[in-house]
Amino acid sequence: MEILICIDDTDNLDSMGTGEILENMIDSLQNQGLAECSFVTRHQLYIHPEIAYTSHNSSMCTEGKTEQLEAVIDFCREYLAANSAEGSDPGLCIVLPEKLANKQELLEFSFKSKETVRHKAEAFALAEKYPEAVFLSEHGGTGDGVIGALAGCGLRISGNDGRIKGKFKPRTPNEIHSVAEFCRIYGVDRVLTLDKELLAAEEQLVFKSESKALFLDFQKTVYVAKDPEDGGLWHPLSKKELPDNA
Repeated sequence: MEILICIDDTDNLDSMGTGEILENMIDSLQNQGLAECSFVTRHQLYIHPEIAYTSHNSSMCTEGKTEQLEAVIDFCREYLAANSAEGSDPGLCIVLPEKLANKQELLEFSFKSKETVRHKAEAFALAEKYPEAVFLSEHGGTGDGVIGALAGCGLRISGNDGRIKGKFKPRTPNEIHSVAEFCRIYGVDRVLTLDKELLAAEEQLVFKSESKALFLDFQKTVYVAKDPEDGGLWHPLSKKELPDNA
């Protein structure tokens, strides 16, 4: 069965980040043969004085497959309880998309979590409506991380939110590739301009510095812009060059 796993508020300023904790957790799941998981996406949530967060108020999500759901839930809960940082407010959410009767309700909660203050009681109330599809738990502190954990699952389900964890760098200085070559070499699904126009497979781009992919239309997507220093070739945008709403 297909599952989503999302965690939030597991770190402090001196610990490894929530994304690293999730990557380590899914590595352990896979090493024990409990699940096969994909890449991690980072989902930006609302920044507000009423919301406690470590640095940027973002949750981390992955999707995967398992035939051992109960074992996965137990493992993730135990892992989070044992590995979350002191002073954090960890939350864990596991969602089975195929069993979720009303995805729209989760999507509405999730996108509102990017724009308004949400509360733990709201998250649990929503999860309790779908006991066969949503497994939500808190693991210390205030437990407010359940809000972001639930929202992150919804945002991943939407297929149109989040930056993919990690960066990729050129193998050699100032590489020039066709779009098709670039996608094949670096595991990207498509390349878009900032106007969201799809760049043709034969278009040329220069890859000079590390870049970052986004999760858009269920695809690993890289934004590009014209580079005046390289004869007007396109270049993949770095994290700093991405628009605020990307």
